[in-house]
Amino acid sequence: MDYWKAFELYALFNDLDRVMAVVEHRDDTRIDFIAFKDWFRDELSELEGANVPDFSRVWLWFAPGSDWDRLMGKQGFELGRSVFKRADRWKRSQEFVPGSIVSLGGEYGWS
Repeated sequence: MDYWKAFELYALFNDLDRVMAVVEHRDDTRIDFIAFKDWFRDELSELEGANVPDFSRVWLWFAPGSDWDRLMGKQGFELGRSVFKRADRWKRSQEFVPGSIVSLGGEYGWS
């Protein structure tokens, strides 16, 4: 099974390229928007150059009610949900999240 196809990473990168196009062409002078645009540009550059990309920041920025929703409102809803859905699928496929409580044969502990 191709990891990139299974977790829709090609589609996720396509969505992230669409996000970059939207933020680059948006005439918004709010400080928080400009900061998001800079952070996003840097993050996308890092992701594109990584052998094993980590979409944790993307997952946080595009979670319902987070930065993307706050900055884009209804205009960015569909694209934001597409990014989050794919980043969430990737995130859920990763190993245990540090600090998670796990059950192993009825005994509990921290991962």
